[in-house]
Amino acid sequence: MEVVLRPVFVVVVDHRRLHFVTAALLLFLAINQVTCQLDLPPLRDDQRYSDPNNDRYNDRTSDRYLDRNTDRYADRFNDRNQDQPFNDRNQDQRFNDGRRFPQNDDDRYDRFEGNRRPQDNRGGIRDDPRFDNRRPVQQIDYANLLAGLDFVGTQRCSNNVAAQWNYETNVNEVSQLQALQAQRLYADFQYQTWQQISQIDPNTVREPLIRRRLRYLSAVGPAALPPDQLERYNRLINDMLTIYNSATICAYKDPLRCGLRLFPEISQTVARSRDWDELQWVWLEWRRRSGSQMKDLYMQLVDLNNDAARMNNFTDAAEYWQFPYESFNFEREVDEVWEEIKPLYEELHAYVRRKLRDLYGPEKISRQAPLPSHILGNIWGQSWVNILDLTLPYPGKNYLDVTQEMQAQGYTPIEMFRAGEDFFLSLNLSVLPPEFWAGSLIVDPGDRPLICQASAWDFCNGIDYRIKMCTKVTMKDLITVHHEMAHIQYFLRYSRLPREFRDGANPGFHEAIGEAVALSVATPKHLQTLGLGNKYIDERSSDINYLFSLAMEKLVLLPYSIALDKWRWDVFRGVVNREEYNCHWHRLKERYSGTKPPVLRSEDDFDPGSKYHIPANIPYIRNFVAGVLQFQLYRALCQAAGQRNPEDPRKPLHKCDFYRSPEAGRILGRLMERGSSVPWQDVLFEATGESRLDPSALREYFRPLEDWLRTENLRTNELVGWTYDGDYCKRSIETAGLEVYGSGLYQGYYNSGPRVSGALGNSALLGLLLTLALSSF
Repeated sequence: MEVVLRPVFVVVVDHRRLHFVTAALLLFLAINQVTCQLDLPPLRDDQRYSDPNNDRYNDRTSDRYLDRNTDRYADRFNDRNQDQPFNDRNQDQRFNDGRRFPQNDDDRYDRFEGNRRPQDNRGGIRDDPRFDNRRPVQQIDYANLLAGLDFVGTQRCSNNVAAQWNYETNVNEVSQLQALQAQRLYADFQYQTWQQISQIDPNTVREPLIRRRLRYLSAVGPAALPPDQLERYNRLINDMLTIYNSATICAYKDPLRCGLRLFPEISQTVARSRDWDELQWVWLEWRRRSGSQMKDLYMQLVDLNNDAARMNNFTDAAEYWQFPYESFNFEREVDEVWEEIKPLYEELHAYVRRKLRDLYGPEKISRQAPLPSHILGNIWGQSWVNILDLTLPYPGKNYLDVTQEMQAQGYTPIEMFRAGEDFFLSLNLSVLPPEFWAGSLIVDPGDRPLICQASAWDFCNGIDYRIKMCTKVTMKDLITVHHEMAHIQYFLRYSRLPREFRDGANPGFHEAIGEAVALSVATPKHLQTLGLGNKYIDERSSDINYLFSLAMEKLVLLPYSIALDKWRWDVFRGVVNREEYNCHWHRLKERYSGTKPPVLRSEDDFDPGSKYHIPANIPYIRNFVAGVLQFQLYRALCQAAGQRNPEDPRKPLHKCDFYRSPEAGRILGRLMERGSSVPWQDVLFEATGESRLDPSALREYFRPLEDWLRTENLRTNELVGWTYDGDYCKRSIETAGLEVYGSGLYQGYYNSGPRVSGALGNSALLGLLLTLALSSF
């Protein structure tokens, strides 16, 4: 209970008014005592604003239009408050405190349900209500409560999704206001649900399935905040997103050409330019205009995140964000999985570093140092596919791309969608309902503004499922169509579950399944079944190029995903103080991804804020989970289809196509229909025989590439790994902005290049003297 100290006033009154004043004072004290005892919340005199991250059913649609990055993982299903345990099957015990509705694994009666209850009466067991075939009255009340919440929640969810759909397919002020209003109404429903559920004593709930439903409903995230705090929470996010979305820079060496936005101008410059100084300018200016403007706002958001987590009976927001993974030691398990993947990543890192050193010179890129992050073709360094022209192992031996064939054969978007439906029908999965074809938007109508980012939509009513995509006749979009249709199949398979279970088994499952399907569709074997790629020559050089291009996207994203959320977990826990936010970020980036900023940074900067998911408050670790899990599922499906044999060189994993395999379809259907009704470890075990996140499938998939990289790095005598080459960030602003060269002089600083940037000019002597002076900081 919060104790509120109020001022005490000494009043001198006339004796004739003494009795009146005394009575008034006694009444005031009585009211004060009552309010202190009750600890009443503030009056609800405002509408509650929806958090795009707290709703397990709507978060997938709430932020698609805000992030225009090319990360296929980040463009959908963005939050699962929004991420592979190692055979830890007793994870529910973690949630036994407070009112989190754990399964009572210690209760010897909890395993008996329905007809499996004991029928004898030893020890008066038939008199025990826990074994009464007639369900207890209180249990019936719980079932009725959940049925009512499911009915109302389905309506509210459907209305909300419909409003978001209307906005994204016809962007205007009216549709935007309607979408916001629908979100407010849905947030109100969440808050009311949380109030009801939070009053239930979990110890009175005996049925495991109901306990699990209540546990999910009791974790509503920021929706549990009092109205004034929730309004402040949403205002902070909106303010930061306004900074992010409105940030613009001026062109390099052209101060009159300003207003360049992240998409398309900044992203295109980073992807195409090979000018070191121009790339450094863009890297710095984007962070100056975005992240550095929101640091104070983010500090306030951290406090509100933790307040919301505590109201949901979690220690802090880090624990709450890891809650969907149902694991005692999720963070440790992520690190263990990464340690198994890291040797492959280090080989790739070493090879790319050599190729970039050949271009930019050893004075800028050392043989041992981390990679400067501004030259990697992506403003965040999370994908390196835009520098394939500099790094491809076999230039001229391009991997398969059937775009020209598709266009020559007269493919249309509708034919691409029919091909996608045929893929799933060949697995004996669900036919798409008429509502899908009637409601989906698969081409840009051209008569109104809309958000074209591909996405799959579940309207929560068990009838209406749609895809929104401005489809173009390309191989990339053909694969994306199959990916999005995998989400639709997932929706269809778990549609009969209660609303709170209509979701992926964990936050990474939806994307993992979509990407596993995409891996199969992209193989030459499958494309040839579509009458495409028949002239493709299957040779080792093309295989290596294909695997390399895939690794530059999928593998590179993994360490970035870990670093981003490790940083936030540490911030939420208070492991890192507010005077070290930026420096801690660069330490984690160097540790996991082997990259560093191009210039020395300070705590006046806030570089994490230059990534959309920071101001939007969207968890990112699910990208790591999905990135590993997709290969695990792919291997299981290929094994079931008879398309994978590690002992047979004619059946490498990366060439598997499980099209037309009912056995693979049976596994996929069974995995999907469970939704989140059971722990994801159990779902995975049923599908693959494994109950933990296993990176061995990823290593097997990329094994030909890893062998090639290892041989190539040995041939060129390249150091595999990286060496920390000095401070990347200091507290003082006076130390920021110096050029990073990493030329091998490891003296506690890395500004050992002969020149410095900015107003200091190009004097080698001045740069050296200044660097030596600052090295004592």
